[in-house]
Amino acid sequence: MRVSWRFVLIYALAYTGTWVALLTPVLITIALKVRQLTPDEAAANHSLVLSIGAFFALASNPFFGWLSDRTTSRFGMRRPWLIGGVIGGAAALLIVARAETIPTVLIGWCLAQLSFNAVLAALVAVLPDHVPAEQRGTVAGVLGTCMPLGQLAGTFVVQSVAGSTLAMFMVPALIGAAAILLLAFTLPDRRWTRRNRCATPCAGTG
Repeated sequence: MRVSWRFVLIYALAYTGTWVALLTPVLITIALKVRQLTPDEAAANHSLVLSIGAFFALASNPFFGWLSDRTTSRFGMRRPWLIGGVIGGAAALLIVARAETIPTVLIGWCLAQLSFNAVLAALVAVLPDHVPAEQRGTVAGVLGTCMPLGQLAGTFVVQSVAGSTLAMFMVPALIGAAAILLLAFTLPDRRWTRRNRCATPCAGTG
């Protein structure tokens, strides 16, 4: 069954919101926070935080994708990771915003990478779950615009709340949370059943 443009819009908003929440710290606010805490060692500490965070992102995305494919929750396969990931990500960004030392910034950012990559893994899976093959190219093209839109929106948000470090982290996080939760609560999510468990091995035995 073909998906509606309403679904595509909500899906794209969730993608854009995720990038607003995740890329704004990468591009702007972590650098400002690190410079605020350690002005004399800002470059080295900024590189440290981002590089270790990138490792967590690299490792966690396929891991959470694997978990999402095997989630047996009665709420669905993807919804628990969308909701849990965005709540965890917002809490982690709050830790970064309130941090008074570089190790605390690092811990908060690694937790944020784990959480938002759980969201991204679930978002990626929504495409084959719900979009039929004849629409996937179009929907994927729409989703391809979401990252630059998220970057642009994050820049404007930070400029509009530049007087508050807390707001520079949390307003993008709340924008992302609203968009992701809208998708989570409107998504007709798949549920893992015994038939799902049998599908892959049984397909090769016929």
